[in-house]
Formats: sequence, structure tokens, C-alpha cells
Amino acid sequence: MEKISVTINGTGFAGDFTTQVYGMIPHKNGVEIDLAGVCSGHFENAQAFAKKHGIREAYAEHQTMVESVRPDIDNIACANYAHGQYTMEAARAGAKVIVLEKPPVIWPGHVEGREADGETQKTESMAYLGEVLDVVREHGSKLLYAEDFVYFDGVRGLVEVMVQASQRNKGKVLYQRGFCAHQGSHAPAYDTPSVSGGGALFNKACHPLGPVLYVKQVEGILKDGVPIRPKRISAVALQVLKHQPESAGEHFRVMQNVDDFGRVTVVFDDNTVAEVLGYDLSISGIRNELSVIADFGQYDIRVNPNNANEIFLPSADPLGDILFREKLPTAEGTSFPIPNQFHTHGFVNEMNDAVECVLADDRYPQSGAMMAWDTMAVLMAAYESSEKDAVFIDISDITSSRTFEASELPSPEHFIGVFQKQ
Repeated sequence: MEKISVTINGTGFAGDFTTQVYGMIPHKNGVEIDLAGVCSGHFENAQAFAKKHGIREAYAEHQTMVESVRPDIDNIACANYAHGQYTMEAARAGAKVIVLEKPPVIWPGHVEGREADGETQKTESMAYLGEVLDVVREHGSKLLYAEDFVYFDGVRGLVEVMVQASQRNKGKVLYQRGFCAHQGSHAPAYDTPSVSGGGALFNKACHPLGPVLYVKQVEGILKDGVPIRPKRISAVALQVLKHQPESAGEHFRVMQNVDDFGRVTVVFDDNTVAEVLGYDLSISGIRNELSVIADFGQYDIRVNPNNANEIFLPSADPLGDILFREKLPTAEGTSFPIPNQFHTHGFVNEMNDAVECVLADDRYPQSGAMMAWDTMAVLMAAYESSEKDAVFIDISDITSSRTFEASELPSPEHFIGVFQKQ
């Protein structure tokens, strides 16, 4: 039996669902998933987490863990400020696949206690990310940028349609619109820029940004083998609730130091457009949607909520500890429950991609190094744009400054197979 060793860094929400998902991936004959280690800056948290999930050993430091275990897959699901450092540690320890949660890095100046304008933050952030990606490439690791929206079954279905459309002289994606929202992250670090890197724009708008970048990459690869990249960015990042009466924040977490609303407009190399929203102003739980208009039709992906399931409860008391939808504040009344929410949100497909990339030397993540690079460029340019009253910021110099290998790009042929065939 082949054994794949897995390590987890982080014991919060992301670490918890990541660990659970490894028990949900499609069965692979002759493969055992070995949960070999977990680490946390608070060692007692790592110990409790290991006991809860049946992980072999707890560690206080990430570097000690990866050097001891030498994992096949290292999952970086900790606070954002450590993402870059831990990615390099995993690569140097020989991890075959590094699953890096969003965002890939934060501006180094946050941790150093510096201040700078948006343009400087963008330039320094991209330089830092370049160093991280260089170390990953140098040591032969495969980077999976863990943007779960890319791994929605609906996005996989869209790719399947695009493959067929491209064989019939169609497949041009014209306009995309997506959003991610809830009532504010419960993580203590979220409202601290030196730990989180930013607010709703950085940590929520990044989610729908992932698939809109991915879809254009796929379109270009299917057409002529060259991905279509983002070119110009306009954005706003606002603090809404902070400036309202105290009563307005009753059902929300009111952020004091980061934005709770972000809007980003992306213009691509081919002059097509995407708009994404991220905000902490959803009073009814998490909301994730994506809409794509192409020359062959319109594709709407209503992930959460959707009306495939509906329930009415005159009282939420009988529900116990069941959660119908992520961050749903109450199940009383009419709800639209999402069974197998980890699969619906793309996490199972995401971790399955990581496992496939360990099992096959010639298999590489769908969401890889280029996705991390372009995402970071757009987000940092978005903050620069907001600082400059939403003027368009050209990032073509950034997208063209780094050359990506074929292994760091999507491979659409490995991402299809969700629809039945006639």
C-alpha cells in the first residue's frame, strides 16, 4: 500500500476543514493518507488538535515538523503573515506538494511595522512573492494555491463546456461577475493588518477573483496555448460599519483596522472584463456566487445559498449542533441547507488535486504558481487603485516580469468529467 504523508500547519477553521477533507477525497486503491503532523504557535492547541483528528504527532514549530516528517503534502493553513516563510520551509524540506491557503503572502511592511503608499506595498509584495516562488521552483515542489472557488464543481463544468466550445470555434469569455460575503470573520487576526494583510478586499474578494483569473487562463490555453492575463485594475476598499451608529453593527463584526467592503474591476489582455465583490455585510450567512457570460451562453454558479434544498423550522432548538450553511446566524424560519458543504465549497476537489499531484510526477495543480502570482498582483494593485480614488492601475509590467513554466499553468484536460455524456 502506498502511503502519502500529510502535515497541517494551523489549528483554526482552515486547518480543521483541511484535515477533515482528507478523509473525504475519492477513494484511491492502494493509497493510505497518513496524517503525520500538525503544528501551531500555541503547542497546546496542536496537541488538542492532534488528539481530536487522530494525527500522529503535534509540533510547536513548522520548520521542525516538516524537517522531521518530510511530508508528501504540507498544508499551510495558518495566519496569513507566515504563509511565505512556511512555504519556503516546506520546499526546502522536500515537500512534493505545498497547499498554500489564500492569500499567498502579505506585504512585508505590515509585519515590520512600516507604513508606505499602495504602489510601494505592491512592488515590495510582488518582490517577496517572487522570492517564495523561486525557492519552490528551485527545490522541485509543486505549489497548489488553495483557492477553493477554482475547484467548484460548477467551475469544472464550465471548463468542460469551454473545451467543447473551443473545438467549435467558440469559447470567448466576455464578462464575469462574482462575490463572496458574510458578516465578518471570527478569527481574532482578521482585524489586524500585520497578521491578515488586509480586510474584505484581500481576504474575500480574492475568492471570486480566483476562478475569473483561472477561466481566462483556460480560455487562452485552449485557443493558442497562452493564458490570458489581467492587465488593468480599478478598485475600492472601504470601511462601512466603522462609520455607522453602534446599532448598525448588531449582527456583524465591526472591523476597526481593515476594510469591510471591496470591489475590484479587472480588464484582461483581450479587453474582456470581470468584476468581483467581497464584503462583511451579509446578515444571512455566507454567500458565494459566480456568473460567466461567453460567446456560447451564460453560466451561473450559485454555490451558497442555492435552493436545491429547503427547510422550514418554527424553532431552531431541535437542530442541535447541525449547521445548515456556513456562518448562518440562525436556522429558525426558512433555510436552504447545503449538504456535504466541504464538497460544495470545492475543498474535496482541491485536496484530491494535491493527492493526484503526489501520485503522478507529470501531474501539476490546476491552481498553481501563476494563479498565486496574478492574484497577488491584482489584490495589491486594487489597494493602490483605491488609494488613488479607483483609477485604473496597469499591471502588465508585473504579469510579464515573471516567466512561468508549463507545469505552473492549468491543464484543462485534467479538470473535466463532471457532466454525463449523450
